[in-house]
Amino acid sequence: MDIEARHSELRTRLDVLGFGHPLPLSAIGIVSAILDDLIQTSEKLKCANQRIEQLHQEKSAWELGVEPYKCDNSRLLAECNALHLELIKQQDKHILANTELRSRVRSLQADKKQLEEKCLAAECKIRELQTGSSESVKSRKDTANKQRKPFISTVRAGTFYQPPKCCEQGGMQQPGGMPPTCRCPCNQMKQVDVLHEVERLRVETQNQQGVIDALKNQVNSRDREIQRLGALFAGGRPAAALAKDCCYRDVNELGHDVATLQQEKLSLQQTLTEAQQTQERTARKLSRLSDKNQQLEKELREFESAAIKLESEANRKMLEHDRKNSDLQVKLQQSQVRVRELESLLELCGPGAGKVRPPSDSSISSSTCPSDAMLQTALQQATDEKRLLYKQLNELKDREQSLLADFEKVKTKYTRLKQKHAALEQTQHHQPVGSVSAESQVELQSLQYRCSELEEKLRHTKQERDRYSSDAERQRTVVSQLKRESVEKDHELAELKNELHAQRKSNRPSTASQGGGGRLRTADSHGSGQSSLSVQAAIHRIERERDAAKSEVRQLEQERDALREKLKLSTRSQQDAVAKHENAIAEYSGRVATLEAEKRDLQGGQAAAQMKVKLLKEESRELQARVKELEESYSKLKLSYSQMKILHEQTERALAQHQQRLLSTETQLGTAESKLQRVDSTVEDAQNEVGRLKGEISLLRASNASLVREKDKLLMDLDKKTENLNAAEAEIAELKAKRKELKSTIDRMQQKLDNVSTDNIHKESTLRSVSTETDTLKQQMATLKRKNDNASTENGRLSNELTDALAELTLTKRQLKDSQQEVERMKTQLREYVQEMQRAEELLLEKERERESMLERFKSLSEGVNVLETSNHTLEAETSEARKLLQEAEERIATLEELTNEREQNIRECEHQINELSASLAAAESELEALREENKALALDLEATKELCGKLDLQKDKLQAELEEHSNIREQLAREKGTLQRELTLTRTGDRAAVDGLQELLTASRADLEQHRLALAQQQQETDKLRTEVDALRSRMADEQDKARRSEALASEYGVQLQELRRQLTDERFALMRSRAGESRTEREDTHHEVEGDDGDDDDCNRYSTM
Repeated sequence: MDIEARHSELRTRLDVLGFGHPLPLSAIGIVSAILDDLIQTSEKLKCANQRIEQLHQEKSAWELGVEPYKCDNSRLLAECNALHLELIKQQDKHILANTELRSRVRSLQADKKQLEEKCLAAECKIRELQTGSSESVKSRKDTANKQRKPFISTVRAGTFYQPPKCCEQGGMQQPGGMPPTCRCPCNQMKQVDVLHEVERLRVETQNQQGVIDALKNQVNSRDREIQRLGALFAGGRPAAALAKDCCYRDVNELGHDVATLQQEKLSLQQTLTEAQQTQERTARKLSRLSDKNQQLEKELREFESAAIKLESEANRKMLEHDRKNSDLQVKLQQSQVRVRELESLLELCGPGAGKVRPPSDSSISSSTCPSDAMLQTALQQATDEKRLLYKQLNELKDREQSLLADFEKVKTKYTRLKQKHAALEQTQHHQPVGSVSAESQVELQSLQYRCSELEEKLRHTKQERDRYSSDAERQRTVVSQLKRESVEKDHELAELKNELHAQRKSNRPSTASQGGGGRLRTADSHGSGQSSLSVQAAIHRIERERDAAKSEVRQLEQERDALREKLKLSTRSQQDAVAKHENAIAEYSGRVATLEAEKRDLQGGQAAAQMKVKLLKEESRELQARVKELEESYSKLKLSYSQMKILHEQTERALAQHQQRLLSTETQLGTAESKLQRVDSTVEDAQNEVGRLKGEISLLRASNASLVREKDKLLMDLDKKTENLNAAEAEIAELKAKRKELKSTIDRMQQKLDNVSTDNIHKESTLRSVSTETDTLKQQMATLKRKNDNASTENGRLSNELTDALAELTLTKRQLKDSQQEVERMKTQLREYVQEMQRAEELLLEKERERESMLERFKSLSEGVNVLETSNHTLEAETSEARKLLQEAEERIATLEELTNEREQNIRECEHQINELSASLAAAESELEALREENKALALDLEATKELCGKLDLQKDKLQAELEEHSNIREQLAREKGTLQRELTLTRTGDRAAVDGLQELLTASRADLEQHRLALAQQQQETDKLRTEVDALRSRMADEQDKARRSEALASEYGVQLQELRRQLTDERFALMRSRAGESRTEREDTHHEVEGDDGDDDDCNRYSTM
């Protein structure tokens, strides 16, 4: 009765559970134990699921509590980075100011040295002039103390036109050889100019070196800032965690925001095209202006050459005037000598007439005639010379007037050109400043610099012109004084002529009166004596004037020689300066051209290097994606290998169990044979009951046949269910693989979204919305803190997580540059991504429905399998495995809270790629083991995707902030462009030191590129190693699959052998039962129970064969 009650209870419970299969009496204990275990496991699973939900709720609450702190930390970190940037800019400004001040100090020191040298030269000249003046005073005193004797010289004074001996030697020597003992002032001026030029170049090189050092310091400061940011990024949290920690959840205005952003993008593109067009127009205008400026420069150069020619002609004419003046002075000296000769003749004639009395009229006439003829000829020559002098003076005046007219014409032309240049400058200033490009500004600055240089040259020439004009006026005054003196001399000559005529008249009556008294003669002699005294006094006065004129002439000659030397030196220095300036301009233009070519080459090289770096980054990303795929495939292969290993162990266990059962059947056969022998002894007693038992046997046969049919049906059902189980397991594996693929795609998209979303969280535009949301979140935190009492004890951990979040934010700052480049591309991909996310959601819903249907089917199949499982050992093993899995699930639930910290520590500790791969593989294995037990993982993934979609609503504000940043960056770039243009103007005036520095920088950049190439080669070698390892793992997997197939084939063969053995056993049993028809009822019942036990064993064997 107890057995029947248990049977009925089990039957009702199985019917309630939905198992309508037949229940034999021998399986009551096993089935009851299985049901109890199932009830316990279901209760434990419910408790575990509740615990998991509670932990997830706590985790979400903690995340919500952490979010405002993260926002505050992001804001503080942004402020800290902004302060660092301001500090770097101030340092750069300080360095530039220091370099400029040092350059000014050096230039002032160089100017000071030049001025000191000029002062020393001026002091030396002053001393020389003082010594020369003292010598001239002594020479005047000597000349005054000398005897005033007449000196007649017929040789023309040519010493006034001879150049200095050193210059003659320099002209006679070859152009390559200059004697070291030459002390010509022109050579000394050349040497001084060369020294000044060398000093100026040295100062410029020092200034350029200071600028290069300042730029190097700037580069080093930037490198330090990059290292600081890299150190902040190092060891941070991953981008996925930051994306999950984002505190924005609205997705309502995403499409509208994307549309507005696209419209803004189009408007920006239009403005960019308009700006480019305006820039092209301004470039054309500037090219035209540059052409005009070049033409004006050519005209200015022509006028300069014309002015220089005019100045050379004026100097030449001045020299001719000086020579002519010297000739006139020589002629004046000659005329004075002749006047003195005439005076001496008069003196000779006067006393002779007074003292000696001529014997006759004929002798007197003969003595007076030649003296008169000589006087007349001398007077005629003097008048002729005077006329010639007047003619030459008139010619010189005409030439001076013509030169002045030419000079006025050149001056008017120069003023016109200056007015044109000023008008062009005004037009250039009136143009809009924004449309002028950098190159045009540089060209205008260079042209203005050249114009300023030309103006300085013109000022210098004007000063020299004024100086020479003052010298010419002084010479004119000298010439006018000489003219006055010549007029006075003419008057004196006229007076002398009158006196001669008077003497002649007085001599005529004395000759007429021959026999007069002595008184008259004495009176005549007395009158002649008086006349001779007056003539002598006039002659003395003329001699004094002559000496004074000689001294003045000597002073004028000295001044003229000094002016000639100054003219020569100034012309030579001017010519040398012009040649030097032209050579310097040519050299600077060549240097500018070479620097521009090198700049273009550098820009091309930089663009190529940037493209190479981008390609290398893309290749590294692809390699990382491949490595991740290989890791996933490796994890899949590892899982399949572990599954195959487990199946292999299960098959081995099944084989061992089958062998044990075969041994038990053999022992049962031995007992059956012994029983048969006993039955043979009782056959005679059974023969009487054979007739009665034959009917029972027929009934038993019919029942046996029905049992065999039911057994076959059960076996068929078992086979079908096992096939369905295998198909369900395959589908579950496919679903898991698809889920993993979806997870990987979702993670990739999350990474992309995180790179875009975590770009500008700390901006002021988002802070307001963040503040409102933080208020709401604080309210939620207040409500959640009431539920969670353990939040107060975990503040330390939250602070650690905040530091980790800071590190992760620094990591996101590293990805800022890449994200800025990908922003434009991501804008276009946002709509496609939203559509793909909708499709993914639909696919996930479909997969969830399929999963639910498969779970229902799996439940039905598992229920059928649990009903059909009848062996104690297998059930105990499965229950132990289930208990182990439950323990592992509980441990997993306990370690879920520590996974984030462990991952972060693993990420910080992973310095090499092999350790990273091993850690990722271990994490993947642990995640896969956890995913087997998580039934709600897909729901959580859907929630995560919804959260990711919710994060997209912030793209508008972020993109607007990015646009503001781009505008700020453009302004900064414009400012930096201006500074760089100034630096370029400074560097263009530099010399080969800057080029050497650039070459060193180029070598350094090439070395860096070679290092990058070596690193890429090492990465490629590592990828090749990983590929070889993956190939080896694949070969191992193929071997293991072959082994598994062989084990499956052996298991199938063993199943076939077992079925054949069962059939043989059934045939032998039926034969024994036919032969034992005469046995007693008790033996029949025993045999009947044994047959039922054998049927149970056969069912177990059939089950294991199907497994």
